[in-house]
Amino acid sequence: MRLLPPLFKAKSAVPTLTALTDAPFKNTRYPTLTAAPLPKAQTEALADELNALYQSVMDSLGRDDARYIQRVYATVLYSEVISRALLAFAGQLSSKRSKLGVWLLGTSLLSFSKILNNMELGHNVMHGQYDWMQHPHLNSQKFDWDIICPAPLWQHSHNYLHHTFTNIVGRDHDVGYHLIRVTDEQPWTPSDRYNLFKTTILALGFEWAVAFHDIQISVDEYADSTQLTDIMQPKARALFGKIARQVGKDYIAFPAMAALALGRSSALTTLSGNITANIARNLWTWAVIFCGHFTEQAHIYTHLDANESKGDWYVRQILGSSNIQGNKWFHILTGNLSHQIEHHIFPDMPARHYTKIAPTVQAICGKYNLAYNTGHFSTQFMQVLGRIRHFSKPSAEEWRAYKQSISNNNSINKPTYNNDLGEHSSQKATADDPSKRGFRRFLPHVVRQAMFYA
Repeated sequence: MRLLPPLFKAKSAVPTLTALTDAPFKNTRYPTLTAAPLPKAQTEALADELNALYQSVMDSLGRDDARYIQRVYATVLYSEVISRALLAFAGQLSSKRSKLGVWLLGTSLLSFSKILNNMELGHNVMHGQYDWMQHPHLNSQKFDWDIICPAPLWQHSHNYLHHTFTNIVGRDHDVGYHLIRVTDEQPWTPSDRYNLFKTTILALGFEWAVAFHDIQISVDEYADSTQLTDIMQPKARALFGKIARQVGKDYIAFPAMAALALGRSSALTTLSGNITANIARNLWTWAVIFCGHFTEQAHIYTHLDANESKGDWYVRQILGSSNIQGNKWFHILTGNLSHQIEHHIFPDMPARHYTKIAPTVQAICGKYNLAYNTGHFSTQFMQVLGRIRHFSKPSAEEWRAYKQSISNNNSINKPTYNNDLGEHSSQKATADDPSKRGFRRFLPHVVRQAMFYA
């Protein structure tokens, strides 16, 4: 399985950029860049300043950082134990008000544990931010988080593809997650009219979208490889194995143990608490991720310079990311992804340092006239919804192009009939497709692909 190649040595098959442009992008709504916004001399000077800042922080890492992440790990562990005990205990209470109160407390604490595990612990540890500690399990190679996506699959789609090709349409598959249209560079289709509905489904089941994301990416990425099956089979099996463990743990094992120890009522409070906590974690994670990438001023790129320098890469990360303002606990619960700009330029720096360096990064951006996109959560969130709604509608030109394509297809692809059976050939082909037989025809295409390779 191909994982985590050197971050700045990756090359793209995308055509190189056109000549540099001086077009003002700051005040353009939903900006798209077709060229590098800064000349090479400036990007190299910016890179020198950011490299110096990065090195100063990395040289300072030590006991306090190690103690911090170990405390986070302990908090995740103990809060989960206490919350699960509360959920089981809630089923034993006779008073409905007391039962609801204890259930809400247990569910809130379990949601907190899962969010902290997902954001401040799992995301950051699997980025290699604490590999320098040489801890036996708090490292990027061995740690696995409490969601259904296996760590290696996420590291390929996120650490490598997303952080290398950030916001480049066609290379960064996080741009819309193959589901939501967020830029003019994605052609409009009729299903985009339901962008807000699809976004709601994506948010509620975000861990499932993340889990199958790398399967969909890898099928396309390795489509021309003669080893496609050898590559995809372990990925698909790892995914379904992780799904079995997570579903078994939250929805079977813990409710069953509560039922055996305390009875049916405790099983129900445990099961409902687990379901609610997972949904709460999904909604929070989705909101933080989308507010960090799809606000109004998050820049989309159409191409990648084949000779992109580290300074050019820094500029692309800065312009393609958005920060969220908040207090200390807000930043912790976001995994410090509220400092998405700092995270994207320094993905392997321990995230607890982002708050400290943010003013310096903002000053450097101001020096080179680069937009530093930051705002309160409500502001960024409304911009995300506005962007999704905006791109759910076609422009007049896009609508004419769509109607023309329908007209052309109707004239070219007239129905053909089988002489013996008298049925449409397209219908017969669908019926002969084994992946669409039985219950599988109701499953999303990416799920059928994963089942096929598994």
